[in-house]
Amino acid sequence: MTAPAHTRHAASRTGRPSKRQLIIETAERLFAEHGYDATSTARIATEAGVPSGLVFYHFATKLDLLLAVVQERPAPREVLRSTARGRTVRRRLRAIVATMAEELEHDRAARIIVFREAQGRPEIASRAAELFAEATETVACVLAGAEDVVADPARVQAAAELVVSRVFLDTVALGQAETATHRHAAMIDLIADSLTGGVRAAEQARTPLRS
Repeated sequence: MTAPAHTRHAASRTGRPSKRQLIIETAERLFAEHGYDATSTARIATEAGVPSGLVFYHFATKLDLLLAVVQERPAPREVLRSTARGRTVRRRLRAIVATMAEELEHDRAARIIVFREAQGRPEIASRAAELFAEATETVACVLAGAEDVVADPARVQAAAELVVSRVFLDTVALGQAETATHRHAAMIDLIADSLTGGVRAAEQARTPLRS
């Protein structure tokens, strides 16, 4: 059984990463580079500079170590909430996409592991679904709070799912974060128009027709 998420960043009294954290970080790097099945616990121990027995002191099985790598991640909720500073849908979308791309790129190894190992591993697939649901829920809340949004909640939710899926696909699955800027800009324009179209329509309806 893995330890709670708050122990992920535990450090020793010297300020160095704890042995447990060092094992997790090494496993994360090796799982991302070589895959879970191709990475032995012996190699993890060697590259982490710890005895092999210490891996199993902290983790009963290799699968428990994989679950720790995936589960003990910073939650996306707080990071995405910071994008609610903009007043309009378009500004918030730009902030959401930029923040997501940066965070996913920074945490790319773990996201690659989730994407790859979710196939055939129910525990990983479940965690991936939780992360996706949390991210889309937060993005939907941020978009719904914009002053110019007029779309119904279902449309806002669909927009949030599109944003999260597209940015994850470009950044993690395809590894095209740097070249996806134009696609993201087009997506932002499309979604912003969809969620705020009623505002323009209402303004046009209130504008007297010129003779």
